Amino acid sequence: MMLNKGMTGGLLVVAGWGQYMTPEELLAITPEFLGKAILHRRERLAAEIPEQLDARSDELTEAAAMARSAKAKRDDVNKKVASLKKERNDAQAKAKKLFMEANAIRESIPQQKGDTVPEPEWAKDRLQQRLDALDLSLQTNWGTHVDERTTLNEMKNLIRAHEEWVDSRKEKFAEINNMKELREKAKQLLETADKAHQAMVQLHDENQIFHDTYIENERKRKHADARTTRLAQALDESQQGIDFWSNCIEHGFHGLMLDAQRVREGGKSTRALARERREQQEQGGEEE
Repeated sequence: MMLNKGMTGGLLVVAGWGQYMTPEELLAITPEFLGKAILHRRERLAAEIPEQLDARSDELTEAAAMARSAKAKRDDVNKKVASLKKERNDAQAKAKKLFMEANAIRESIPQQKGDTVPEPEWAKDRLQQRLDALDLSLQTNWGTHVDERTTLNEMKNLIRAHEEWVDSRKEKFAEINNMKELREKAKQLLETADKAHQAMVQLHDENQIFHDTYIENERKRKHADARTTRLAQALDESQQGIDFWSNCIEHGFHGLMLDAQRVREGGKSTRALARERREQQEQGGEEE
């Protein structure tokens, strides 16, 4: 016996037949019976799809929530990375500017080794030795009032000269101290930049995890959305099919019979007519 599963679409098995029909049996089927078989299949699908649609909708809701959460975490880390990057770059730029200012000061002052303060200890000691020598001269030598006044004036001149020498050095050493302060600030800024960079690297690794999680959840969301859409379309098509075949069974198959009659008389099938209309529409669009 010839099997005709492809010809009937398996509908007659759903209707309760135990095996597929022969061509002769198929030709003997009435339109009413075939319509009821198709209607039964459509009703069964329409009854099964809502439960599946609810499950897919729940999957879609869960996947969408997980995708949003992963994206929010990823975006939050991205903002932190951007902030740290700005902090690092700003600190590096400020440090560079301070180093340039310090170098300019270094080049503008004479190079001198040894002294680090305007009034070094050796200068104090030298002044004190000279003053002690003059004082000793006053104590041990018997001179006139003029000699004593001369010695005292010499002591005053030594102190004045020393103070003027110290004052002349203060401006230079103020520049040196300023240069040191600039370099110290620049070093602190570089430390800040390095800390920001290290934190940024750690967040970058963390961000990659969130990004991969988001991509995976977004893939699940799109898959669930596609399945939900297909089920919704199938439910809509099944309902349309139920309405159509219910109407045919209730009011007759005259519209279908007209199409069949046209084909028997050599006319074009419904599909051929639809293709012809589509081609005409496409040609009309090209002419415009």
